[in-house]
Amino acid sequence: MQATASVKPPDGKLVRVTVTYGDTIDTVELTGDFFLEPPAARTALEAALEGHAVDVSPATLEAAINTVDAELIGFTAADLAAATLAAIDR
Repeated sequence: MQATASVKPPDGKLVRVTVTYGDTIDTVELTGDFFLEPPAARTALEAALEGHAVDVSPATLEAAINTVDAELIGFTAADLAAATLAAIDR
């Protein structure tokens, strides 16, 4: 299955997550008007979300996101985890 969800934190930036999944999160694509430093970290963030079971906890996803050496500007790891899980729940 494939689904998309978005979050826009207060005073933050739009984060859109498109997820392809079955029993696990197969692929993730991040888009939106957010900023990353370095910009190339987007690929690493997507990879950090991939491979988890669809019933993964928000805390586990946040921990995976936080392993990526990147500054998230306009959103948090919790926002990204929430958008990912929202896409799976649709």
